[in-house]
Amino acid sequence: MACRNPIIPGFAPDPSIVRIQDTFYLVNSSFHLYPGLPIFASKDLIDWTHIGNAIHRPTQLSLARSCTNLIFSSDDSIEKAPVTGGLYAPTIRHHDGTTYIICTNVVYNEAEDTGDWASGLSFQSFIISTTDIRAGQWSDPIFFDYHGIDPDLFFDDDGRAYISGSSWRPSPSCGISCFEIEIDTGRKLSEETMLWYGHTQIIPEGPHIYKRGGYYYLLVAEGGTHEGHCITIARASSIWGPYESCDRNPILQSTGMHDPFAYCHYNGHGDLVQDLQGDWWMVCLGVRKDRAGRMILGRETFLAAVKWPAGEIWPQIEHPIPRAMYRRLEGGNAEGDSGCSTMSSPMEMIPSPLSPDMDLVWIRDPDFSRSWISTDGRLVCLLASPTDLGECTGQSMSFIGRRQRRLAGSASAALVLSQESDTEGAVDAKLGLAYYKDEHRYAMIMYEPGVRTVAFEVLNRAKDPQVWREKRVEVNCEDAKTITFRIVYTEQLIYFLYRLGSTADREGWNPCVLVDTLDLSGHDFTGPVIGVFATGLGEEWNRFEEVDI
Repeated sequence: MACRNPIIPGFAPDPSIVRIQDTFYLVNSSFHLYPGLPIFASKDLIDWTHIGNAIHRPTQLSLARSCTNLIFSSDDSIEKAPVTGGLYAPTIRHHDGTTYIICTNVVYNEAEDTGDWASGLSFQSFIISTTDIRAGQWSDPIFFDYHGIDPDLFFDDDGRAYISGSSWRPSPSCGISCFEIEIDTGRKLSEETMLWYGHTQIIPEGPHIYKRGGYYYLLVAEGGTHEGHCITIARASSIWGPYESCDRNPILQSTGMHDPFAYCHYNGHGDLVQDLQGDWWMVCLGVRKDRAGRMILGRETFLAAVKWPAGEIWPQIEHPIPRAMYRRLEGGNAEGDSGCSTMSSPMEMIPSPLSPDMDLVWIRDPDFSRSWISTDGRLVCLLASPTDLGECTGQSMSFIGRRQRRLAGSASAALVLSQESDTEGAVDAKLGLAYYKDEHRYAMIMYEPGVRTVAFEVLNRAKDPQVWREKRVEVNCEDAKTITFRIVYTEQLIYFLYRLGSTADREGWNPCVLVDTLDLSGHDFTGPVIGVFATGLGEEWNRFEEVDI
């Protein structure tokens, strides 16, 4: 069986992986989305099934302040980089019958913001665990004190546990630090020790420690998560160092560093795993970027083969090329081949204990009292929230969606019209379908019942000048029971359409706006989510039928 890279397409950054017996488990960052930390399972590293989410109860922690800040990524940049808070770069590990995920919730404390975006940050680092990963039930977090991000968890041969992470100080003093921890309580058992400042000494992050041949290997991402992103490695005879840098660092760079027409860019945040045959593999993030600079899906998860030749002390990593494929052969080798599409039909191989709609997501903290979803996901009812898509107020937003997983596809929903809502009191109401990245970058097509118009808006505050377009069309809804909204997307373009009536009638679509994906693409932390929303005042339920997102 063969499959294309990326193995987890669309909004799947910072992968971490572990093998438990004959099954591989992988977790991604989720930033401002709830449920958080999606978990995937695979028997062969190629076909993956979404089996659950590690943050699956609102009581585990709050994402209310997982806002997005806009910063200049360099002195000569004319565009800003959206830096989103929330759940960053988890690590998944298994030890003595228990599976652990360690992660950081990055919180924007608005009251402490002094104009320097980093000054308003706080870090909620935590450990969660389960003794049955297939059951989908994870513990409440055990928090520990660490001023940094991207924590790694390493169990040594004697069972002692260590955390390494990206200690959050201004570069170039930022580095990878380590301390011993009591895993059941989060209590620090040692002082924090700086291990390595990296090869480039530019934002070393995403560390992972492995032990091989009596040496501790430290794998690190450096250079920031965009153009300069790369993977480096060092080793030491003691976990505390000193660490010797590989003479071939970086051992993996973005293919775009050498080939401006390459399609896979920004490789980094790698994690190594061995299969049952003893062969090594790496998962890492990457961006599919076209020649015009479009990278609409953001950071995705790729698979790369790793060779550790006899007598060599450093690993060799193959570039994770999107159109390359892997076929697992006897002995654990791989060969290039053509084959099936990603996540094709693994459900019979990895049964899921959870709802088939576990991939539905909310923005930041959900308020389940204001939303209802049918078991098949085709009917969604929402009470409008006063929080709009362009805000991060700490209050819940009435939005339910899914990550965009394909470069080309469509989404649609039919809003049931209510005569009661077509009043002057509903003048601020907006009900529709949105293409959302964060509060600074989104596009939406909607019905405004108070003024009986179909409206469209697209916004990207990170661009210079910022992207802002709107369009409003008066509609006569007297004889219509529904307004159906549709988004059709490709790698280059996004079409927004509507019609009076249901999706069953294939005729009568009214084109509203055509958007170039460049308008919504940039130096992303997050990726696009498509969903239905309801904002404004009032306590009337808004009903979306024939939902296909």
